[in-house]
Amino acid sequence: MKTLEQEKSELSQWLHTAMGIELSTIPLYMTALISIKPGKNRVAANLIRSVMMEEMLHLLLAGNLLSAIGGRVQFSEQNVPSFPLTLNFQGKQFREREFEANLAPFSAASIEVFTEIELPEGWGEPPQLQALQEIDVPGYTIGEFYDALAHKLAALCEVYGERAVFSGNPQHQLGLNYYWGGGGKPIVITSLALAREAIEVIVTQGEGTRGAVYDDDSYFSQPEEVAHFFRFREIQFARHYRPGDDPRQPPTGAAFEVDYVEVYPIKANPKATDYLGDPEMAALNEQFNRLYSLMLYQIAEALNGASGAMYTAILNSMHDMTGTALQMVATPIANDPDGHHGAPTFEWVPPAL
Repeated sequence: MKTLEQEKSELSQWLHTAMGIELSTIPLYMTALISIKPGKNRVAANLIRSVMMEEMLHLLLAGNLLSAIGGRVQFSEQNVPSFPLTLNFQGKQFREREFEANLAPFSAASIEVFTEIELPEGWGEPPQLQALQEIDVPGYTIGEFYDALAHKLAALCEVYGERAVFSGNPQHQLGLNYYWGGGGKPIVITSLALAREAIEVIVTQGEGTRGAVYDDDSYFSQPEEVAHFFRFREIQFARHYRPGDDPRQPPTGAAFEVDYVEVYPIKANPKATDYLGDPEMAALNEQFNRLYSLMLYQIAEALNGASGAMYTAILNSMHDMTGTALQMVATPIANDPDGHHGAPTFEWVPPAL
């Protein structure tokens, strides 16, 4: 029989996987977003931006869960996702699925991948694709993975008691003082009930309220919003959902413009080596990667007890790296034979502290 510490060690690995899942979506969504030319695709851009900000919340909630059981958050070259990325979902027998996620411009293909990432439970069978680095997810959907995680927490609490399971220092978690926007808010987790609340926020914001178009932010006294999967479906159909729409059918609300032409021709899945012949672009990419890595380091520090680091991560690092990224995508890569523009590579650079 495993000891509580052994059980927690295994659970910590699951929670690091959870953080990896949430972190992997942010570069994907950000790259599509910044590739849209200024003033174009306003509705689609706002939808992608709103999802990206809520994925940051999910990252923090997963971090709070890890901190709540006494774990420690750490980002490094080993666990920061690189691209192209395989998200490999391993669920019930004969229900495995695997697909490629690329840093790529806003397009019908990229939005299709985003819907695969946010796929609700029971929606359908996706295509089988391949890529390089992998994140193996113990579930058919992200929702199934988090449901299994909640079950593990409940089983541990039944055996050892909630106080022993949630033994982490609550002051090391990020609460309402570190909320910056988007639907939902951080939850400080000190009990199984609060852990379930956090998991439910992650699942329902992504997939909808167990099969419905809208999420459920009633815990935060906020109006319901269209879940991530269905926001990307809105972009696919260039039309909003409205209350009463059948989740299995296209949305029937107001139409809006989606123009995949009004996008910078950025290089897909770029690497730092792609910019060796363009010193200015290489310098911008190095600056971006340093800011991105510093932001992750600051988020980890915030979740490990230095909560004030979260302000610096969001207000400084994220703001500065966004400005650098926008400069990159608007600039052609020198001597690129296909006329590609630059784009951030999201590669880990050890912060110089």
